[in-house]
Amino acid sequence: MLPWVHPHLAQSVNPDKGRQLQAAQSIQRGEVLLIDPPYAIIPISDVDATTSLRKAICSNPQCNKPVSRDTASRCPNRCNNDVFWCNDSCEETDKARHDFECTWLAKYTTSLLSKWGEYNFGMLWLIVRILSRRYTESSYPHNIEDKPPAHDSHPSLSRFKFGWPAIDSLCGTPETWSHAQVREWTVLVKKYLGSSTLPHDLSNSDVLALICKEEANSFGLYPRETGVFPPPNPPVSRGEQFAAAVYPRASIANHSCCPNIIHKPDKVGRMVFTAGRDIAAGEECCISYFDMTQYVSLQDRRRHLQGLFRFKCGCPRCLEEETAAADTANETHWDAFPGFA
Repeated sequence: MLPWVHPHLAQSVNPDKGRQLQAAQSIQRGEVLLIDPPYAIIPISDVDATTSLRKAICSNPQCNKPVSRDTASRCPNRCNNDVFWCNDSCEETDKARHDFECTWLAKYTTSLLSKWGEYNFGMLWLIVRILSRRYTESSYPHNIEDKPPAHDSHPSLSRFKFGWPAIDSLCGTPETWSHAQVREWTVLVKKYLGSSTLPHDLSNSDVLALICKEEANSFGLYPRETGVFPPPNPPVSRGEQFAAAVYPRASIANHSCCPNIIHKPDKVGRMVFTAGRDIAAGEECCISYFDMTQYVSLQDRRRHLQGLFRFKCGCPRCLEEETAAADTANETHWDAFPGFA
């Protein structure tokens, strides 16, 4: 599952946004810009997994194929109802990585779900899977598939970081989030993610920083496209979330409420970026962080982004709608004083 990067897709740094994706040369509508395998991925399943018709995801990070719960290979320890593999070969290949998380899942899944809820459990499990990939990279470096080519056959890909260094360089710090949120995450780190509960060498502050990065950069995976603009009429939802993942390269993309990139996972969990329209040379390549059929008005979009991602969007669409709203407010104000018309 090697990644792929369009030869015209580059990285740059914006003084206000930080890192961003940019078109080094013009890109035509419909061209694939990026295919990025997840560094870590977790399934999102129904609460009652025994009656769920939703397919599971192979736990081997080099596979991630959908598998039937009835025929898939399961962890002999039954550490978690959502841990499956395609077959015995995938399970054996993934043994070192899964051993990292197995005892943790068996010990904490039930208590975490009951005390902290599904969202916090999923967030912590995704962090554990990030740490497990970091562990296997350092212990079994010959198994790393996501790495630059050994020659110049793919110069675009070689300009992007890979593996743990790419995850470690993601944007996001405790200062980004509210004090209350950081306090809660600090408690969770001490109780569930310290080096006494998992075989890693990171400090609690390092793990807290990792949570801040993951929460600012993780993707929800949905069956249909995100970022079709203008949104279709009548609206078409992107469907129900079936997984969450962190990507080394796709995470660099910034948000716009008028995105020029459509994104959707493929059948093995890779995030695929496709140009939603022609993109000019030098233009930033942006995605939408949310389903634009669900958050339509300027007020709703900004409230959602501020609450979930802690920033105010200043994309061309938002600025245009902000100006129009201000002009309308001014007209309404002066209409109240007809003598001044």
